[in-house]
Amino acid sequence: MTAPWQQWAKRPETEPTLVERARGALPPMESTKQLVQLVAGVYRPGMRVLDVGCNVGHYLRGLRGLDPRLDYTGVDAYAHYVERAREIFSDDPHASFHVKDVHEPLFPGEPFDVVYCCNVLLHLPDFRRPVRNLLDSTKSVLLVRTLLGEYTTIVKRAVSHAYDDAGEPLDFVYQNTWETGWFTGWIERQGWRVELIADAFDALALAREYDAVKRGRGTRVVEGRQADGNIIFNWTWAKITRP
Repeated sequence: MTAPWQQWAKRPETEPTLVERARGALPPMESTKQLVQLVAGVYRPGMRVLDVGCNVGHYLRGLRGLDPRLDYTGVDAYAHYVERAREIFSDDPHASFHVKDVHEPLFPGEPFDVVYCCNVLLHLPDFRRPVRNLLDSTKSVLLVRTLLGEYTTIVKRAVSHAYDDAGEPLDFVYQNTWETGWFTGWIERQGWRVELIADAFDALALAREYDAVKRGRGTRVVEGRQADGNIIFNWTWAKITRP
């Protein structure tokens, strides 16, 4: 049964800009640029890389500049994205895509050297079970990009005007921020080391894209910080490694 927050199951339309990025027709996202830098710092030829929440595989386009033969596996919970990714990268012999939900075990018996999960955890009701599954599939390095801050805020962004008698939205997307110490402390208690890395982006590039490509929708820059609608996004990278 589809949960109220699973908008990507309810509305399977593929984000046009992500498809164009995957095809190489649009420049990579700012987060893709930083992801490639972070992966480059730990990657060695022959390593296996896992992208969790891959959507249509748009991050792979950036990683191909790092190594055309990089051994890439992308997984997403929704088959329509995986099918589209397979179509876009049908001529890439070093990439494979699979339907897997991060709430379930991913590849616990065959961990990947480098695992990354970008822009996913904020949209989930809780990070703990998904991160446990990510760690179980990680051999060396896990990179996570999500929202961290001074305190936890559970945000339900309503996508329709349907509410229950208690005023809870029946159709929404989570945009959760986790308190930094709670997030890092939980991971460290699992036996891993956490290094936080500030999110880096070209504010002018985001502003131009907001106007010219997204036409006033999506992420914009407000006083040097990224925002979506009336929510300020405090994006942070977590580099998670074994002690």
